[in-house]
Amino acid sequence: MDPKYVKILGVRVDSTSKERVLTSVGKKLENKTKFSLFTPNPEIVLAAYGDSKLAGIINNCDFSIADGVGLKLAAPSLEIIHGRKLMLDLFGLANKKGLNVFFITSNLLNTKDKLLAKLKRQYPNIRAQAMVGPKVDLEAEPVSQVDRKINSDIVSEINMFKPDLLFVCFGASKQEKWIARHLPKLNVTGAIGIGGSLDYYAETKPTPPRLMEKLELEWLWRLFFDPTTNISRVINAAVIFPFKVLIFGLRS
Repeated sequence: MDPKYVKILGVRVDSTSKERVLTSVGKKLENKTKFSLFTPNPEIVLAAYGDSKLAGIINNCDFSIADGVGLKLAAPSLEIIHGRKLMLDLFGLANKKGLNVFFITSNLLNTKDKLLAKLKRQYPNIRAQAMVGPKVDLEAEPVSQVDRKINSDIVSEINMFKPDLLFVCFGASKQEKWIARHLPKLNVTGAIGIGGSLDYYAETKPTPPRLMEKLELEWLWRLFFDPTTNISRVINAAVIFPFKVLIFGLRS
């Protein structure tokens, strides 16, 4: 993959095309080379700026894909690759190659059921399995004894299933930290943090209309139509992130 990258508020973001990402991922899958892929957006970059552990995880991952037009404020030439669409491209790649894919879904059981049903219809060559993940804290640690048991069971199921691709849906910072902690002991090739993209695919959350996609206003859609979106998240991405970049010039 293109080795060029930029650092925004000290966080590495790769400057590359979707085609190069998919080609590089395909080679790693063929060679069984373990990798991690994250999709930082302005909110995640801002979180990593204040969290050295998260910054270290993103800076040392294999793919740090720019997801969010707001990043262009710091790096105008940066090519944006929306995580939700990249996820679908990875599904297509997995279908073409007949891969094993494992999902750790949100705490909503209907996400898992709808996901597997839709995936079977649209990508019949994928062998898929999914489990509802544990509730975890900001450090991606299970919050209770029950959740620790769920977490342990998921690790065991993943290692028995031996997926080529593992998609983790815990939300930003939690999923990156969970993957970084567990990937060395998991029998997988690639681990990808996908946040809320899985809920959109499973249709448990309303997908932004095409017009808002074209206008790069998905964040506004989430604010008004996704009740799980906290307004402070939007303020971080749309106000605080630009302020830090423009006023303090914190880009290297």
